[in-house]
Formats: sequence, structure tokens, C-alpha cells
Amino acid sequence: MAYLTREAWLRFPSAFSYLEAATLPCVGLTAWNALYGGRVLRPGHTVLTQGTGGVSMFAVQFALAGGAQVIATTSSGAKGEFLKNVGVHHIINYKEDKGREQSAKKLSIGQRGAQCIVEIGGPSILAQSSIAGAVDGTVAVIGTRGGQSQSGSPSNHKNFFSTRRIMAGNRWQFEEMNRAIVANNIKPALNERSF
Repeated sequence: MAYLTREAWLRFPSAFSYLEAATLPCVGLTAWNALYGGRVLRPGHTVLTQGTGGVSMFAVQFALAGGAQVIATTSSGAKGEFLKNVGVHHIINYKEDKGREQSAKKLSIGQRGAQCIVEIGGPSILAQSSIAGAVDGTVAVIGTRGGQSQSGSPSNHKNFFSTRRIMAGNRWQFEEMNRAIVANNIKPALNERSF
């Protein structure tokens, strides 16, 4: 039988409700690890996020707090307005822009591409994400929302990038994330579907 020790517990930011704190161990920490767990995001870098789900929204907030340019893809004008209100610099509606990966690269600082892509689509759109990435950028593979099949190998593209499979993070990253949340007064973007 396993017992929890004091070291297994962490405090959450005091300004958070229990509902807000419940977002931190999974989606918050996953987004933090995607941006700061490998090659560390720097001010002036470009981050590309996908959609308005929990991981993507935390990634937007953490990237903005870190001084990065944020480009987000979404499927509707209403979600685009929401992203704009959060502070996203450029929004690409992927239903209207079939060349979204090239558009993201053109919108990035110096048209170099994104240094970090928070990839929630998975293998089916990894090839497109690789086009939007900067040389020596990182694609943080979070999920498989777009499906498992892959059309076109990322190795066929001229960008050289790293992929990292992200599954939450560790205690040290959690503590670091909490300090950043407090310092930047970040609150989770909750919607009416919480349970």
C-alpha cells in the first residue's frame, strides 16, 4: 500500500478557487512543460498554438507573459475574437486559410517561423506544423485531436526541428509554473462546461 507524504502535496496560488486550481496539474503543467520544459522560450520568440482548449489557452497566457509573439489557429470568428481579447497577436482561421502553416510562418517575427509549436492535432497535422516552425524550433506534441494518420512526413520539409512528446510535467516545473502564475496574475480561461 502506498502512502502519500508531505512531499506529494503542493500549494496552489492563493488567489485561485478550487475549480481554477484543478486546471493546474494537467492542462496548466502540460502547457508550461511545452514552452519551458525543453528549449526554454525566450522573449521575442514566436509561439504557434492550436485552438482554444485548456492546454492551448494556458500556452497562450504563459507565452505572452514570457514576452513571446503568439499566433493561434482556430475554426471560427467567435473563437478568434476570444483569442484576440486574450492578447494573441495573430489569429488564423484554419477553415478559411488552407495554407495556414505558410501564413503562420509569414506572420512570425522576421518570417523565421515559430520557435515553439504547441501541437494538439498529432500525427495527422505534424507535417503542416513543421512547415510553420523555425529552423531548430520545437514542436511540442500534446495530443491526437486531428487523428492518428499522417499525410506527408515532416522529414520531407526543409525545416530542421525537434519534437517533444509532452505528458504533464514534474514537481519542479509545477512550482516554477505557480511562481510565474502569481508573478503575472494569470487566471485559467474557464468556460461553462466545467464539471
